[in-house]
Amino acid sequence: MPKRNDKRDTAKAEYIKRRRSGEKVNLKDLAEKLGVTYGTVRNWKRIDQWDDAMERKRGGQPGNKNSRGKRNAKGNPGGGAPNGNTNAEKDGAYSTVHLERLSQEERDWLDQMPTGANENNIYELKLLRIQQRHIMERIAEYESCDPEKLFTASITDMRKPGKEKDGKQADGAVQKMVMDNKDSAFVRVTQLREALNKVSGRIISLTTQIRQQEEFEKRYALELERLDIAKMRATGEVDVDPEGGTEDETVHD
Repeated sequence: MPKRNDKRDTAKAEYIKRRRSGEKVNLKDLAEKLGVTYGTVRNWKRIDQWDDAMERKRGGQPGNKNSRGKRNAKGNPGGGAPNGNTNAEKDGAYSTVHLERLSQEERDWLDQMPTGANENNIYELKLLRIQQRHIMERIAEYESCDPEKLFTASITDMRKPGKEKDGKQADGAVQKMVMDNKDSAFVRVTQLREALNKVSGRIISLTTQIRQQEEFEKRYALELERLDIAKMRATGEVDVDPEGGTEDETVHD
């Protein structure tokens, strides 16, 4: 087996060192410096995977110009947006909830929420019943409308860069097109019925869970009574209620 060329490791170390410092490496110059051919250095780089051997740190790499001319976010000297920011928030449906940022009113409301499984099921069932009622009211409202009446579903405002009144160039200054998408009453009723089916399905599921929990509690109480009776028969002792029992009560088998 041929001996490994000592210059091979030297070339790799030199390449990684210069790249980490942000310097661009010319393989031809490196080959000339080491006294080997350009093709040899290229093969070493490919086989030994020089680029993969470099430990890349998080964020921009040395020598990049991504942040040139930019400043750190206000109040965050480390760069980037501060923790808990809402820069990427759109409609807020999937916003992260930070408990430490809740208002006192929200904290008090949260403390009043049920924590038990069955209590939560009952609470959710009540909310779903209200939601079900509201959907049914909206369905009745749309069904009583004129079939030809249309309702705005969305508005798309397409703009292009242009000059403002002061003559400065600005993005979206010139309106190019406006698209007004509308739904008929029939479409609205169809969408509401789909939502109603989902809510009704969830109500059925919760009702089943609550009934099963109630049946379990009844069976559990019955089993406790059976255990008490078995204990009395085995020991002859009777647990007397101090408020309603009498001292001369006996057990008859």
